[in-house]
Amino acid sequence: MRSRAVAVLAIGLAVAAESRCLGAGARRAPIPRLSAGTPLSEQLLAIAKRPPVRNRAEFAVAVAEVGSGEPLLSVNGETPLILASTTKLFTTAAALERLGKDYRFKTRLYADGDVQNGELEGHLVVRGGGDPAISGRLFADDPLAVFEPWARSLHERGLRRIRDGLLLDTSFFDEVLWHPDWPAEQEQHWWQAPVSALSYNDNVILVRATGGFRPGAPALLGFYPAGPPLLSLIGRVFTAPGHGARIGVRRESGSRTVVASGLVGRNRVWMKDVTVPDPPLYFASGFSRVLEETGIELGTGPTVARGKWSLPESRLLHTHETPILPVLAVCNKRSQSFYAEQILKTLGAERTGLGTWEAGRREVAEFLKSLGLAPSNYRLADGSGRSRNNLATANAYLAFLQALAGRWDKFDLYEPTLAITGDPAGSLRHRMLGEATRGRVFAKTGNIAGVVTLCGYVHARSGKRYAFAILINGGCPEGRGHAFQDRFVTHLARFG
Repeated sequence: MRSRAVAVLAIGLAVAAESRCLGAGARRAPIPRLSAGTPLSEQLLAIAKRPPVRNRAEFAVAVAEVGSGEPLLSVNGETPLILASTTKLFTTAAALERLGKDYRFKTRLYADGDVQNGELEGHLVVRGGGDPAISGRLFADDPLAVFEPWARSLHERGLRRIRDGLLLDTSFFDEVLWHPDWPAEQEQHWWQAPVSALSYNDNVILVRATGGFRPGAPALLGFYPAGPPLLSLIGRVFTAPGHGARIGVRRESGSRTVVASGLVGRNRVWMKDVTVPDPPLYFASGFSRVLEETGIELGTGPTVARGKWSLPESRLLHTHETPILPVLAVCNKRSQSFYAEQILKTLGAERTGLGTWEAGRREVAEFLKSLGLAPSNYRLADGSGRSRNNLATANAYLAFLQALAGRWDKFDLYEPTLAITGDPAGSLRHRMLGEATRGRVFAKTGNIAGVVTLCGYVHARSGKRYAFAILINGGCPEGRGHAFQDRFVTHLARFG
């Protein structure tokens, strides 16, 4: 009897420790009474019976040991629910399979004319290839550094002037910048950035406000890293006493005007991101600035080509390449929706010649078929999960995770691209930091209004590995959803 009592006490203390790991202020359901010898499935069921939503039909969870045939637990496992950003795993896994681990996003520079005495007698044609990483992410957070090798390469070829300026070829993708399912009122936010074959700096620009010396004086306003053509800034920001800042930034859907208003402290520098309506022109603003700093003059402003600008490869001057694996890691770890949409359209463009959402989704469906899964079990609308029409059941998602881990030859390359508990590069950096879970949970988070999801893998202390899908809809607040997910996965890691 003494050993039984000790076992019950150990489980109780462990669950209490889970509560502490959730953080102060996190509300949770009463701890279920568990006896020694209670099967793991029943332990997890006791937690799952207390979901963080009133309508339990809008919550689902499914768990299985990797490689097993049947779920260890399935609650509402056949209920289709909104996936949010866990949709990204379908996009990124399909891209790795169908584009290959050695795939590189390519942006090419061509001479549309002869070079005479240092002058290009025509355009410098920039042909976009859907690269989402033309930014500072892979260049020590310097958004202009990415262009320096391009400009240096042209300068070393003797180029000093481009008579007709930049010609921007975006034909790799279609011209639909925003998915029709995305809410127009969120267009200005980074998570809903436009999609283009020629994109720059995640297609967001920083509005920067610097306070003056005297309270009441207008603040100094500007764009960073470069102000694209056709984008104007209206400033109503003034200097306030102290060092705080309270500023609102707004760009209406379809507008090329950014309005900033509020207060910023003396000598304080404040920045806020906002999406740009014309990605190719934004790209041109950054590239043009670096060209001019390198000593290459532009004879006129940039032009966006209509249709593909055909040029022989003999006219190729420079190619910029970005490997696929770092791109997948940014998408999955940081939950970068812009990256996901660029990846999906690139998948369609490379495989079918059509850089569209529909072509990308067809490639994802083919990947699911190759895993032995029925594409009809997964309703996918976009690549990132921003659409509320991305739906699947917890059981179907679990089957997808099992197929990846159990019969996909690229899984060992893929799993490290997921967010990992305690990893500062990912969305799980502040979650599940206890001994049983830190560095042991590899998953994809998901959050849109009222939807909180988490799907992935946990390497339990026992040495077993589990796949899990936790889908919470029903207006769930993000904090409550995270608290429930962390409690459930931590218990699985400790006792699985």
